[in-house]
Amino acid sequence: MVPPGEVRLALEGTKRRLRYLFLRQFGVQQVVPELVILNKSSGEDRTEEVIFDGRRVARLSYDLQTQDYSLMLRIDGARMLAALNSKKTIVLTKASGHMKGQYLPRDAIKSFDAGIRAGDEVVIQMGQFIGCGVAKVDAPRLKTSPKGVKVRDFEKGGEWRRRKKSWTRAMIRANEQYLAAIKARAEHEIRGAIDSHDLPVTVSFSGGKDSLVALDLLKSVTSDFSTIFVDTGLEHPWTREYVNKFASENGLGLLTASAGDAFERNFHAFGPPAKDFRWCCKVCKLAPASELIEDRFPNGVLTIEGNRRLESFSRSRIEVKEENPFVPGQLVVNPIRDWTALEVWLYIIWRKLRYNPLYDEDLERVGCWMCPSALASEYKEIARAHGGLVRAWQADLEEWARQNSLPADFIKYGFWRWKQLPPKMKELSDRLGLEVERTRSDKLRLDVTKGASPCTAGGFSVEGVLRMPTADGLAEVAEMLKTIGDVKPVEEFGVAIVDSRLGRGKAFAGGQMSAVAETQSKSLELFDSVSRAVLRANMCTRCGICERTCPQSAISIDESVKVDGDKCIRCGKCTDSCVVAHYFDKLAEPLRADAKPRQKRRAA
Repeated sequence: MVPPGEVRLALEGTKRRLRYLFLRQFGVQQVVPELVILNKSSGEDRTEEVIFDGRRVARLSYDLQTQDYSLMLRIDGARMLAALNSKKTIVLTKASGHMKGQYLPRDAIKSFDAGIRAGDEVVIQMGQFIGCGVAKVDAPRLKTSPKGVKVRDFEKGGEWRRRKKSWTRAMIRANEQYLAAIKARAEHEIRGAIDSHDLPVTVSFSGGKDSLVALDLLKSVTSDFSTIFVDTGLEHPWTREYVNKFASENGLGLLTASAGDAFERNFHAFGPPAKDFRWCCKVCKLAPASELIEDRFPNGVLTIEGNRRLESFSRSRIEVKEENPFVPGQLVVNPIRDWTALEVWLYIIWRKLRYNPLYDEDLERVGCWMCPSALASEYKEIARAHGGLVRAWQADLEEWARQNSLPADFIKYGFWRWKQLPPKMKELSDRLGLEVERTRSDKLRLDVTKGASPCTAGGFSVEGVLRMPTADGLAEVAEMLKTIGDVKPVEEFGVAIVDSRLGRGKAFAGGQMSAVAETQSKSLELFDSVSRAVLRANMCTRCGICERTCPQSAISIDESVKVDGDKCIRCGKCTDSCVVAHYFDKLAEPLRADAKPRQKRRAA
């Protein structure tokens, strides 16, 4: 099994796609069994091994350039197709020598499908041998080109024999004892957490498969809990409908935390969210969730969640119990952290749980429908099946691209989904002949006018300018600088001066900033802190996370942010919890070569 072994069941939408692809590429359709397993593997977008009857038959992948799916054959897939006399077959006379990884000897080709085109997957037959590969030329040139077909695999024997039909229900029966064991283990952890903490109990229900399992496990332990649904404003309508209907049918006390129009209000300032800068998660998810919990559970709450380690790198180290750093007072329990997607789906079918119908549309995940972390293939599927949702968002993206002098293809091929383009996207831009900057250009920009360099008066200084789409007054900047040190606003010159343990910083109303300190590293660290404070002051979303995170209750938010300098201990927790402050990480790449890692705690 290709690592990390995140296997899952293929639901009806995926099986429809596989039937279509086998028909389009090889002229056969009735090859997809009732039970199909998919194993995620590495690739530029969706890439999965397709497993029939325990055998890898093909690799399913989505190409970002052609924006289409294709199947790449494995040797067992070639055996299966050879038994069906499929299209795209090449028959050889006897050939000598090692074949795997080589080009087919043209004089050994006996017959071939006249419909073969360059780029097609082909089945290779030679007596008792079977192989698979890819055509490099069209059929008429196969016998004349020395490099007509590249052989991927070639083996003797192993005729494809359809095993006894595999059924999902049979798989459930075979694994029922195992499913009961992991269910009991998860329930034990939930029960232990409830008994250990005198807190009200909730479950986070997003409408996805993992939270569905977490909810069912909690129901098996207790009926005394509330169900929390965070409506980010970006949920698919089917998800909202499913969550509300499921809660009603199962008698759940549903608490909805709504973000309202938070995404639209902040899009102008931040631009599209990106895989490496998901500002929307804090603004549209964490902020309303923390507000609901503070309002309904002021003394704390225990929340059961469906987080799994195999979901992503960021979740690979989650523990059974964790405090949510962004939602004060929330203790999170992760009872299915070690489960695979296959175990989740087997559990759902075993327990006869009604799941979100979006999964039957060949979607692996059903979170925010336009999330940049989703696959491009999933975004295309949403656009195909639910075009009305996508059209308005597409118009916003195109207008943003126009304002930032970006080509239309920047949106078409999904480059907007990154702030810092990964190698695969740079390679795609090269293939397309598209000139794309490595770092996405937005309206918000940091220009470093002077790197960390010696001052004539002693020490080191850093100077720069933050260029922002909006700018508030000096008073707001002065308030935020209180989280760094002692502040003195000088209205006459439009500057706020802050003295901290690191040195002296200055922030001007026009976005100019400077930091002076004894050492190069201290000057960079202070400039970092001043920049984040200026960003927070000018681009605050009023989400309230910093206010709820502050252990000293030094921050209050009404029309603007106020910081009580006498209460503030400069611990930095408000900055670490702020989505705006983290924007600086993307702006400051030119400065990073000189800087040491940013300290998460600051003292005056």
